[in-house]
Amino acid sequence: MIDLQPNDLQSVLSHDYLYKRAVKVLLEQWDTEGNQLFSDQIKAGDIIFARKLQQAGLIQGSKDFSDYQSVQEFVVQHDQWLSGVAKTELLSKFE
Repeated sequence: MIDLQPNDLQSVLSHDYLYKRAVKVLLEQWDTEGNQLFSDQIKAGDIIFARKLQQAGLIQGSKDFSDYQSVQEFVVQHDQWLSGVAKTELLSKFE
C-alpha cells in the first residue's frame, strides 16, 4: 500500500484532469482519436499517477502495473498509445 501525497489526494477528490487520465490508463480506455489535430499519447506522469492509484488500492485496473507480464501485455497491446517516456517509465521497475 502506498500513501498518496496531498496533491494526489486533491486530484482524487476533485476527479481532475490528471486523475481522469490515470483512470483511463488503468481501465484501458485511452482515446487517441478524440482530437484530430494531434494524437494525445500517454505520458510518463500518467503512468506514475496510475501506478500510485493502483498501489493505493483506489483503482484496480485491468492490468497489474507491478507485474512484468501484465506491463509487457499492456505495452504490446497499446504501443500506439504510449509516448517513448511513458513506455520507459512502465518498464523501468523491471530493469
